[in-house]
Amino acid sequence: MAGVPPPPIALLVGVALVALVVAKAFVNRRRDRPGATELGVLLAVVGTWCGLYAAQLAATTTATMVFLYQLIYLCIVAVPPLWFLFASSYTGRQSLPLLGWLAAGIISVGCFLGALLWPETTLVWTDVEVVSIGQLRALSLDKGPVFYVFIGYAYTLLLWGAARIGRYAITTRGRARNQTRVIAFALFIVLVPNAAFNTGLAPFEFDPTPFVFILSVLLFVAADFRYGLFRAHPLARDVAREHVIEEMVDGVLVVDRANVITDVNPAAATALGVSPRSVIGEKLDAVLPDLATRIESADSESETYYHASSDVTYDVRVSPFSRPKNGLQGRIVTLHDVSETRQREERLSVLNRILRHDIRNGLNVVGGFADLVADTDADAEMRQHAAARIKHRTDELLDLAEKIRAIEKGLDRQNERQSTELMGVLDIVVERIERQWPEATVTLSGPDEVTVLTTPIAEALFHNLVENAAEHGGESPTIDVVVTTADDWVTVEVTDDGPGIPKKELEAIESGETQLAHASGIGLWLATWLVRQSSGTIEFDATDEGTVVTVRLRRARPDDETVPA
Repeated sequence: MAGVPPPPIALLVGVALVALVVAKAFVNRRRDRPGATELGVLLAVVGTWCGLYAAQLAATTTATMVFLYQLIYLCIVAVPPLWFLFASSYTGRQSLPLLGWLAAGIISVGCFLGALLWPETTLVWTDVEVVSIGQLRALSLDKGPVFYVFIGYAYTLLLWGAARIGRYAITTRGRARNQTRVIAFALFIVLVPNAAFNTGLAPFEFDPTPFVFILSVLLFVAADFRYGLFRAHPLARDVAREHVIEEMVDGVLVVDRANVITDVNPAAATALGVSPRSVIGEKLDAVLPDLATRIESADSESETYYHASSDVTYDVRVSPFSRPKNGLQGRIVTLHDVSETRQREERLSVLNRILRHDIRNGLNVVGGFADLVADTDADAEMRQHAAARIKHRTDELLDLAEKIRAIEKGLDRQNERQSTELMGVLDIVVERIERQWPEATVTLSGPDEVTVLTTPIAEALFHNLVENAAEHGGESPTIDVVVTTADDWVTVEVTDDGPGIPKKELEAIESGETQLAHASGIGLWLATWLVRQSSGTIEFDATDEGTVVTVRLRRARPDDETVPA
């Protein structure tokens, strides 16, 4: 029938219109979704390609056909980078660097100009021939060297983008996986016949690509209607999960079934003292043997602890995972910092042990001497001695209660740090010790003023150190408290001329509170704990000539809040 275009031309026009309508819908309605704008532009270019190809098939002169095919090349060179941009945006991966896009632009523009300037240049086309296919006339082209350079670059971008889509299809589930499978298939049903035509493997005398676009466009439409291509984008879920894992306080480490580390979040890297780059791809037992041992003994029900340092403890939990369909199998290891909880439990246990031991013994002593005082048959001297022992023991118990109160206060505020004027605190400590032990000689030397970063109960720290020196320093102890500064640190030395700290007591204090069995060392233990809570260090040097306790604290910065003594 006259005036009715042949079915192939009508089909191409229909595909062009559908592609342009879908492109407009993606750009207008889904522009805020990753990849929607890029896919919309890509479909618009595909629709234009189909429309120009339909016009070329309908053309009646060779010159018009060549001109339209030259315009088609503008679409041809635009498709590979647009596809790669879409694949990168949709999967949330990085695009090409600037130099990569510059090289891509040079190749694309060179190919288009080579086609546009034919026959003056034969770098893209060496010869053009009109062939008849039934009622249609099409162009058959002999390709030049620039065309094959372009084809190599174009297939590289197309396959690179397809690899990103394919990897995304493997790692996602449910509707997201179906979306990515449809997208990948939409590419390959175009790529295979196109590659067969350009490499001469298919017996086509004309380019079949525009006709295959029919299926590709329909697949994108079906993906949108069936799976909501951009309505509930899976990337949002993946980005959210990645953000949560990257920002979470707990450490997360992933190992595969071969015990190779495949992922480490920043919290785990910090906890383990490693950089992600140095351990990813390495065997767990080779780079972190202690943790590997802990993991082998851990399960979801038992408590397994990993000690990163003397002060830091992590609860290790292991969760196996597997996906039999794609062969994924491994374990997710979480590291939860339980240092504060464990330290608090240990310290409460120590206090409980000391209180049960010393208070019971103290009250037994008080009770025994109270019976002696109440004994009317006892002489006055014995009763007076018993009363003095009761008074002495009561004072000891009150002093113990004061230390316990300081520890309880420290437990409640163990995470607090503040800037404290040190010399004022030491003045108060020296004054109190001189009142308690009039026979002791205590000297204080140092700068007029210096501020340090400490816990809120810094006075208890130094009072226990000086008190210990006075208590164990003999009949007339001499105690020197010397403060010096160097760079960002302040050093306090407490020196006495007593017999020195007993070796067993010092070992118990330095090895940890779990070894502390009685209250005689609780003052030094409290001081040691408070120094560590202040991010400082403490050292004990006990000799026959006395004891030197050296405390190093960080100097406070100007912007730290200063608390006067």
